[in-house]
Amino acid sequence: MVFLEEFKKPLFKHSVSLKTIVGPASVKLGEKICSLTGLEKIRFSIKEFPDGEVYVRLLDDAEGSDALIIQSLSPPQDRNLMILLQLISAFKTNGGGRASVIIPYMAYARQDKMFLPGEPVSAHLVARLIEAAGAERVALVEPHSEMAVQGFRNRIVVDAIKSFAEYYLENGFGEAYVVAPDRNAASRASRLASMIGGGCGWVEKVRDKETGSISSTEGVLNPAGRKTILLDDIISTGGTIVEAIKLLKAKGTLEISVACIHGLFVGNAYEKIINAGASSILASDTVETPYSNISVAEDIVRALREKGWL
Repeated sequence: MVFLEEFKKPLFKHSVSLKTIVGPASVKLGEKICSLTGLEKIRFSIKEFPDGEVYVRLLDDAEGSDALIIQSLSPPQDRNLMILLQLISAFKTNGGGRASVIIPYMAYARQDKMFLPGEPVSAHLVARLIEAAGAERVALVEPHSEMAVQGFRNRIVVDAIKSFAEYYLENGFGEAYVVAPDRNAASRASRLASMIGGGCGWVEKVRDKETGSISSTEGVLNPAGRKTILLDDIISTGGTIVEAIKLLKAKGTLEISVACIHGLFVGNAYEKIINAGASSILASDTVETPYSNISVAEDIVRALREKGWL
């Protein structure tokens, strides 16, 4: 099979040129990265057959070039994953050099371990597929957990909190109290709090492993009389955030701004959060929706330069 042969090829230490391939799930973010780096894009076409299968074809020569392949695994996750795999494979099969993949949002990352007997570790399966397609290294923006990305052998994690901190400092939330809606997300809240000069706390979240239902109780909270930022990595249905807002309001917070790196906003999640009492919602362009109002392009480019990818 072609993808097995690709791993036998020598890795390119230096390429004639570095180009980008911007997938359809990351068009706006990809354009910003291209603008910041001045990199040329390799064009491609995509079509879908009547039975739903996806076809990808590169339109520009990849021979002798390395590439940054940028594609989020946002909904529809399976389709966007398949497109990413084909983009990587097409690049490698047509003489491309090193394939460096940027995954702004990693789907299946929440299944980062076996919670119940009989389950797969889907996050690691996704990693193996991407590497089998030909990715030599991968950059992931604020993945759900460290365990989720352990399936990648050569990876970097992009910290996107600086862009959120800059926004909040410019918009009256300096020294705000930052809250994580789950103890496991407290380190992210702490990073933001240190950048804006505020305190931080967390809500204790309990998820039923069978039903997926969520309940929240007071963890470590002291938001009374303070502006509060409720920060999570992913907002899907909004249930976790709504429960946390209720607790913060009961504790006397002055104002609540909700922020997430990856805003999926399934169904009426956005409206639910606003109706629950959030004064604003920030979400990045790792998932491109009408609600994306913070760009992580500069965070990505900064991380790539620090690691010598650019």
